[in-house]
Amino acid sequence: MEGEVQGHIEQVAREAKPQVSGIENLAYGSLSGMMGKFVEYPFDTVKVRLQTSETQVFSGTLDCLKQTWQHEGFRGFYRGLTSPLLGAMAENAIAFYAYNRIQSAIRAVSHDSEAGLSLPQLFVSGALSGSICAFVISPVELVKCKLQVENVQGYASGGTQASRTKFKGPLSVVAHLLKTQGVGGLYKGILPTVARETLGVGFWFGTYELVCQMLLNMQNRDGSAKLTKSDLGAGSIVLAGGCAGIGYNITSYPIDVVKSFIQTDDVRSASASKERTGIVSTIKTVYSRGGIAAFYRGLGITLIRAFPANAAMFMTYEYLTRLSAALHSH
Repeated sequence: MEGEVQGHIEQVAREAKPQVSGIENLAYGSLSGMMGKFVEYPFDTVKVRLQTSETQVFSGTLDCLKQTWQHEGFRGFYRGLTSPLLGAMAENAIAFYAYNRIQSAIRAVSHDSEAGLSLPQLFVSGALSGSICAFVISPVELVKCKLQVENVQGYASGGTQASRTKFKGPLSVVAHLLKTQGVGGLYKGILPTVARETLGVGFWFGTYELVCQMLLNMQNRDGSAKLTKSDLGAGSIVLAGGCAGIGYNITSYPIDVVKSFIQTDDVRSASASKERTGIVSTIKTVYSRGGIAAFYRGLGITLIRAFPANAAMFMTYEYLTRLSAALHSH
């Protein structure tokens, strides 16, 4: 059974993907990132606040939702959206572009431009594209996390208003960081970001390809003409994309907690040290707040948003590439 699925993976990796140019890859990836970010951002705000706040601030996901609505209203869930929206567009554009180019490079090394790639090769292609994306997304996530968290500490006092904020928006955060820490300040938390993206994006693309091939394997059992990924319907793309989001988050979530904790240390506490927070010390701090479970705080809301957001991303990308292929064929 494993060999049969692997065979279909290699076949579909060879046959299924519509041929699109590099510019089209960048454009379609960008649009898919925009769609996914609009869907996921309110959930992401809750996730970051649960990851970084003291346990007495929020008792859980529902309490965080309730307090955010009471203190900030609907806009509170989209606080700091501009930076990550642009970042998601750039990240996904680079992710899909790099993923396809790395696959082409692997085929070139094998001296067979039509060679199908194995699942491990697809995972490596995704992991390498993720490591590239990390350098684009790290400053964006730094700004996003600071804006999402800076006004939360006042919640614990029982007041009716959020804490007074010192940042007016993404540009305000960037200006502050450049003034106080220089360009290097924009890359605070880069190491855990690279680790998260390398592992997570590898599983993101790998899971998507695996689920697509399993679905094709089921549909091709009747012995009729072999179907390829471009023949999968919307329901199949939604399922594969949603599972990809689940795979990304389950595998990389503890790293994401450490990353968010490091990037918000100066806004979570007025007495925070100006020294860079180390990875090891952050892991110890997170562990002291609840053991292993502390590394998974907020995972529930993350998985809830991961499925629809990633389904929207892959649906957008797949159907745009199919439309492009159809237009090129005429």
